[in-house]
Amino acid sequence: MKFSKVTVVAGGLLLILQHLTNGQSGPASAGGMVHAFTREDSAYSRAIPEQTQRIEATIDQRLSAITNLVCHEQIARYARKGNSISQLDTLDVNVEVLNGTERYSRIRRKEKTFSDMREVPGTWSVGEMATLLSATRDAIGLGDIRVGQDELEHWGRSLLMMFKYPASSRRWYLRANSRVNWLPFEGRVWTSPLTGEILRVTWVANDLPADSGVAQVLWTVDFSPVNLSSLMVTVPQKALYQVTYKNRADYIEWNVTSFSEYRRYYSDSAIHFDGEDQSGEK
Repeated sequence: MKFSKVTVVAGGLLLILQHLTNGQSGPASAGGMVHAFTREDSAYSRAIPEQTQRIEATIDQRLSAITNLVCHEQIARYARKGNSISQLDTLDVNVEVLNGTERYSRIRRKEKTFSDMREVPGTWSVGEMATLLSATRDAIGLGDIRVGQDELEHWGRSLLMMFKYPASSRRWYLRANSRVNWLPFEGRVWTSPLTGEILRVTWVANDLPADSGVAQVLWTVDFSPVNLSSLMVTVPQKALYQVTYKNRADYIEWNVTSFSEYRRYYSDSAIHFDGEDQSGEK
């Protein structure tokens, strides 16, 4: 079975998937960003309220800090068919966060520009700046949370919080041939045990409908601090969005997104009264 387009949506974000075929293994170039979900839940304990409140407060702080933030994204798209891996193309995008929502502009792929991410062909993801954190915050508030310790590359020992979001929560859905399928997914949040800073957020959906043609959707974002006008803010550094297909051929697509050129934007205003010039003199 073949579909010309599949759409995966989380909260207010839109992920467009095309070229459905099949895939069985992860991207070779993604490095440590692919984290296996193999440990048994029995290795972790149920989160106590203080732990949940701490991560909720940390996410709230991050969402507040990235308001009125602008950055540049470079998205490299790859594909694997059998043992052959190739880079398909690169997308350059400017993104700003306004009131908790990403806005994309100056979208450029090769020599062509686009006015909307939904117009871009291929497999792309959006929402890494704010939507992922916001939806994760909601999931932690509603889900069955478990915590434990984990060894994370580059960061060492970290605190791992896990949650599961049932399909009935209606936060992430897949649309294939105009049919909507709500997805259950597992989320994980890694934080520093010393500072509480967010290190990584990962979502994975495995139980996809058989007729969707998709075996798994994996989305993971790594965070790091940057200095913005003498204020240290934890922001996305790199993201991986991976789609594994289940069909007749061995095929997988993934994107690696790099974030750079972070800056804040401001608006200045002034009030002038009748009878005064701009210098304030009457």
